[in-house]
Order: sequence, then C-alpha cells, then structure tokens
Amino acid sequence: MNIVIADDEQLAREAMSDILLEIYPDLQIYEARNGQELIEVVERIKPDAAFVDIRMPGKSGLEAIHEAAPLSPYTQWIILTGFADFAYAKEAIRVGAVDYFLKPVAAEEIHALITRLRQTSLQQIMEKNKLFESDMLSLFHGLILNWDERDNAPQPSCRIRCEIIYMDSCYGEAEKSASGKPFFHTISSTMPKYYHKDLEVATLLLPNGEWAVLGRYTSLEGAEQLQRCFASHAELVRQMEEPGLVMTLIVSDERDSYASLLEEVTTLHKYAYLRCSLGLARSLTHADLYDAAAQPLIPGLCGTAVKSAEEYHRRNYVGYMHTIEQFTTQYESLRNQMSSSTSRAISQFLHVTLQAPLWTSGQGADWLQSLKTLGEKLLDKKIRQAGTTPDLVAKTIAYIEEHYTGDLSLGHIAEELCVTPNHLSSLFHKRTGTTFMQYVTKLRMLKAQELLADPSVQVQQAAEQVGYFSARHFTKLFKEFAGCYPSEYKKQLQASITQIKATESC
Repeated sequence: MNIVIADDEQLAREAMSDILLEIYPDLQIYEARNGQELIEVVERIKPDAAFVDIRMPGKSGLEAIHEAAPLSPYTQWIILTGFADFAYAKEAIRVGAVDYFLKPVAAEEIHALITRLRQTSLQQIMEKNKLFESDMLSLFHGLILNWDERDNAPQPSCRIRCEIIYMDSCYGEAEKSASGKPFFHTISSTMPKYYHKDLEVATLLLPNGEWAVLGRYTSLEGAEQLQRCFASHAELVRQMEEPGLVMTLIVSDERDSYASLLEEVTTLHKYAYLRCSLGLARSLTHADLYDAAAQPLIPGLCGTAVKSAEEYHRRNYVGYMHTIEQFTTQYESLRNQMSSSTSRAISQFLHVTLQAPLWTSGQGADWLQSLKTLGEKLLDKKIRQAGTTPDLVAKTIAYIEEHYTGDLSLGHIAEELCVTPNHLSSLFHKRTGTTFMQYVTKLRMLKAQELLADPSVQVQQAAEQVGYFSARHFTKLFKEFAGCYPSEYKKQLQASITQIKATESC
C-alpha cells in the first residue's frame, strides 16, 4: 500500500511513519508538509490511504481533501487532529473520511485501521475488475454499440493490452475439456496475485470461443504488473504441454482506445492460424504474425494445414482428403525453400491436432503419405460415432433458462457438458444465428422488462434478479436493448397503465 502522511510538524510525521512501518514494513510512505503538498502528492502517486492533520498552514487538511479527492477516487482518508471538536468530525464525514483520530494515536488503533484499509482496498480493486470484465464482455460481444460515451471511454493515460489463448488438440471434446480445465483454472485462480490499483484485468471468452485475458493500466507500475501476469501464463503454457494438447498465446500491442483494441484483436485472430509455422506452446506477438504473413507461400501452406485439422475434427472424410492433397502439393513445391524449423513447427501442429507422425529430415515422402493414411482412420471413426452426437445446443438453452439469474458463462456450461467453449460457441452460433452472450442478454432484458412492470420492484432489484451485480452495467445494457433507461421504462409503463385504466372507467 502507498500511504501519505500530511502534517506540518516533522516530529508528528516521523512518529506516525515509525508506527506504520513497525507494524507493516512493506508500506510505501510519502510525506506532505501542508495542504498544497498533499494535493500534489495525491495527484502524482494516487495513494491507497492518507493520514491528514486538520490544522496546517495555508489550506487546511479538510480543504486539501476536498480538492484532492477527485484526483484519486479510491484513496481512503483518515483525519488526525489534536482537538476533540464535533464540528471537525462532522466536516470530516462530509468530505469522505473513513476515520477520525485524536492525537496521539495508539499503535493498536493503527494496526486495526490498516487491516481494515487493506480489506477495503482489495474489495475496491475486485469490484473494479469485475466491472471491467462486464464492460469487456459487452464490448467484444456487441452488446453495447456506442462506446464513445464519456463514462466508457478510457482516460488519456489508459493503455490496454490483450492476450488470446489458442488451444490445439487431437482429443475428443470431453477429453479436451477435461485436459484444458486445469490450465484455465490456474489462470483464473492466480489472477488476484496481479491485482494492482493501476491495473484492471479481465478473463473472458471471445465470441469465437477463445479465452482472452485483458488488462487496462494507467501507470508504468500497472503495465509492469500486466507484463508479469502475461509472463506467468507463458511459463504455464510450457509446463502444461502434453502430446495431444498444446496452448499458444498471442499477445497484442499496446492500444489506447476500445475501438483500436477491437481492431487489434480482430487482426490477431485473422492471422492466428500462422502459429502452426512459428511453433506452439509459446507466446507470440503481433510482429511475429506479421513476419510470418510476409513469407512467400507460407500463409497458404499454414491455411491448408489448419483447414485439414478442422475437416478432420468435423469427421468430414472428403474434405480432409481434399485439403491433404492440397497440402501435399504445396509442401512439395516449398520443400527446398522452407527452413527445417518451419517444417518442424508445421509437423508439430499436425502431430498435436491429428496425431500425425512427426516430420524428420530426409523422410518427407513417408511423412506426407502418413497424413493421407489418417483419412482411413477418420472414415472408420465417423462410421462408429454416427448417431451418437448429443444435442448440445438444446441442452445449453435449457441451462440458460434455468440459471439466467446467476453468474452464467459459456465456459461454465461447456464444462458442465464436457466440451470446449470454442466448440460449443461455434455450434450455438450456427444453430441460433446469435452468440451465446447475445442470447443470454436478450433473455435477461426481457425478464427485466417483466420485473419492472411491477411498481414495487426497483431497478437495483431487477438487475440482481436477472443476474447483474452492477446496476450501472445493467442500465447500459437495458438502454441498448429497450432504447430508454430502466427508470424511464417504469415511468412510461405506469403512464400507459394509468391511461388504460382512465379509458376503461369512462
């Protein structure tokens, strides 16, 4: 925690600093000698808490808090004074102070206070992160179309980065889901380690079913914390690699707006297939993909390799054999121009996704023949599995209807149904013509309209009953769906009812 001590007496500042550091040596202490210095320090470091003496030369402590509070909304203010004056206490509450102490302050009181401040600070950070995640879900799933509103636009100092996680595997859906679960659970459970007051992070599923981790930061410390988070994921990718399942990370460049972030993620996804020529189980950048895209003929070879894997997993025998023939022709024409590292990377991709034998130098013909042989196994598998595919979309819709009031996510439903989010997302969109999040949001908004028709139900209550913890976020979605705010909707509805009753009584 960063803490400011504002007092015009040096001995008082030193005494408070000694007490704080004796109890919590990891605190970062800053000092201010008067009200104006307090404002300047708060603007510069955005402290977690500030101990402020009321009587200081120039601006008083209360005046300084009044000016500094808007500069650092999450700072917790503690008033220090040598005068037991009720008027001071009343004014302290008015400016938002969380506590009020008479000097000298006992170490036991400070210990209890800091414990409470830390809990409050963590709660604030968690709420900020949860709201950021809700906003990012709405952004990427097209639930709110106008992101130019002042309360949604990033501040000038904000920067945003994104990490997309791609899973490549030869496993069936149930085994793939079970094998990938520890990886995503580890990412989610360790995310609080990287919470920082200058960083908001979110883990969510993109519309195509890929997992993404997003971070928005407002300082160098926040940027460094996000980089540590991404680095830990890169290490986790290497640790959890197995013969039939591999994760690959693609990390975006730094962006300064939601519009440019969307554009960046769209571009990364467009070129993500090139990972098969760069190597799996690693972290790739925007520049890595662009370099691969500029290589003559490599994008075509990668595209055919990825399509072959897709046709294989769809159990499309004809489609697989056709694309493998294309791949063989392309590979033969490039064999002498392609580096051994690129051949190994593409071979690794096909090994992971198809269980194809690994490429070895000098045995290219045998390797290509082995890819064709896989088609025979595919045909056999298709015959054995005919008629056994469950109706996952119907089960998903039934689950949504039953659980829409709770914390509902595609990832959780996919886990319940023992499939991957990517697979379920694709099936759901193909069958319903809409994304999972759009379907859930529409259902929730219709239920909300039904609830708001009851005069006794408040907006906050309606939001909670249809699954939203934040009334602010619910209000944005409702306005996008209904064209007016929930409070306006209630008024319009009641006015209509009143008019109908008046007409009926005439």
